[in-house]
Amino acid sequence: MTNRLSGGPALPTFQPPRVSERGLGGAPTLVQNVETLAHLALIARYGPRWFRAIGTSDEPGSMLTTVYRPDARAHIREAAISTPLSALLGAGDGASDENQTVQAWLVGGYHGTWLPMPGAAGITLDNASLGRFGAAAGAGVLAALPSDRCGLTEAARVTGYLAAESAGQCGPCLNGLPRIAAALAELAGSGHRRQTLADLERWSGLVTGRGACNHPDGTVRFVRSALTVFAPEIRRHARGQCSATDRTPYLPLPDRMPTREEDWT
Repeated sequence: MTNRLSGGPALPTFQPPRVSERGLGGAPTLVQNVETLAHLALIARYGPRWFRAIGTSDEPGSMLTTVYRPDARAHIREAAISTPLSALLGAGDGASDENQTVQAWLVGGYHGTWLPMPGAAGITLDNASLGRFGAAAGAGVLAALPSDRCGLTEAARVTGYLAAESAGQCGPCLNGLPRIAAALAELAGSGHRRQTLADLERWSGLVTGRGACNHPDGTVRFVRSALTVFAPEIRRHARGQCSATDRTPYLPLPDRMPTREEDWT
């Protein structure tokens, strides 16, 4: 964004320097989202003690979360930091309030981390708790994957989308992500080469930390957690099987995101 406003191409730049050091027109630039600015306005009105009345001492306040539950609709919720994820995504025993069991949670969106159920049931919405599982709140995008869907297939579909979102200016992203997406799609198919999983892990290591922005790293984080959480599904697919009873695409992608205002509650 700062490159485009400065008259250049709308592409990320290699870091450092960060935009806070040299951004718009070469000057230090502060970039904040609307939620942060809204928090600042409320803190200015009510004071820091009001803001710190919820959350934790290290992570005070609240955050907006986009919650995708088994009813296949996105719900926007403002939640206090340290809110149990089960209160947002469903019951902690792996059952959602839509009476459908949940096999995994996705925390942090498509650059986030898969967490298996019921092992993740006690996690709360704060980076201290999530960090113990290698996850972070990120932009507050949360999803509960029903047990009747194939997590491996869902992960492969999303990774294909992420690979196509490359800005195309650095090799690890331009060349690495499509290979990773193709390998994951092969794993999600019926049977795969014995070398595919090893190739996928090797390519993920080669991509990490080498992109112009965080897109390659976020994609690899998503993929690696999927390989761990859905490892039993990988073995089933290698035998030509799949545990899913509902093969309808579940996680939303831009071509099927809600478009009507009433679809977002």
